Amino acid sequence: SLVECLLDSALDPLLGQACDAPTTAERVSALLDITVCDPACGSGHFLVAAARRIAKRVAAEETGEPEPPDPAVRAALRRVVGRCIYGVDVNPMAAELARVSLWLEAIEPGMPLSFLDQNIRVGNSLLGVTPALLERGLPDAAFAPIEGDDRAVASALKKQNAKECLGQHDLFSPGGIPVSNATLAKRAAAISQALPNSLEDLHIHQQRQAAELASSAELRQQKLLADAWCAAFVQPKNPDTRATAITQATLERFAGNDRTLELASAETLVDGLARQYRFFHWHVEFPHIFRVGNGTSNVDPTTGWTGGFSCVLGNPPWERVKLQEQEFFAARRPDIANALNAAARKKLIAALGESDNVADQVLYGEFRAELRKAAGWSHILSNSGRYPLTGRGDI
Repeated sequence: SLVECLLDSALDPLLGQACDAPTTAERVSALLDITVCDPACGSGHFLVAAARRIAKRVAAEETGEPEPPDPAVRAALRRVVGRCIYGVDVNPMAAELARVSLWLEAIEPGMPLSFLDQNIRVGNSLLGVTPALLERGLPDAAFAPIEGDDRAVASALKKQNAKECLGQHDLFSPGGIPVSNATLAKRAAAISQALPNSLEDLHIHQQRQAAELASSAELRQQKLLADAWCAAFVQPKNPDTRATAITQATLERFAGNDRTLELASAETLVDGLARQYRFFHWHVEFPHIFRVGNGTSNVDPTTGWTGGFSCVLGNPPWERVKLQEQEFFAARRPDIANALNAAARKKLIAALGESDNVADQVLYGEFRAELRKAAGWSHILSNSGRYPLTGRGDI
């Protein structure tokens, strides 16, 4: 019922607008130009239902019947799933289930399945950067200490970054961070708009083009820059990591394709944090939807891109971005989870860190790591500038 309600209010008006075009060909083209995204798609309930609605309209236009026959709807579904449907999920298994759900829905006898690796992506769609934020540089707020950080080191990095943003760093670092995905957009659009008519088309053309795009130098650099910007917020700030810390100068050296041992260490740090937090950047993952640079017109000044999805669907967020002690220890140590009150629970948790038992020490380490990860989430959401209207209080 929730899916149907949201489709009625969010998708149906777009279908109505598309069907206002004067000719059948124009109406079908307008329907196939609609893009729908669920940014936390799970196993794909919203996406499958949206695909059905769009496909039924397409089939109705092509057959001239308000209730088109199933073969016509299925043929339309295959085109719609490949061109119109997009999703993101932080869980790789959920993303795979969404692909399978869409494949099962869009099976057309004798035809290969649509290539959906480009459409259903893995990542945390809340944690990322926009081109506008990248071009403004790394904010000093990134260096506020979080769980486990050394305050003195964090303060020193903040001062260093402020100087670098003013252009006061070494002579060999280029100024500014160039952000453009024009080349990526062209290649991604070619992949997404192709409809394979044979297994040869699917495996040789689409999959090969997608693999070449994923390994391209342009994509690697744009993803590295975006990941590094986010990683600066959650990187460990202590004396041991001080020498390879990510600051504005690091980002500018990445942009200039500088290659030194020190920069390689910073890149390794960025890759590790990107895997841990699953940073997700819309203009990098869907460059043909969010276009940046190369004379792009109608750019939104708040994001730095033009374009976007026609329709965004999904369950409203309800979980707090905060580690719940009772939830964490419920399966691991019920005695801690069921303590009389918060004060008693905190004493039991502190005792884990002082225990001589190896299992207690490991559990305490896991708890501290989760605390830091939750603090990193909150830090990015509150202080990155990505959510100026909602990144406040208990998120």
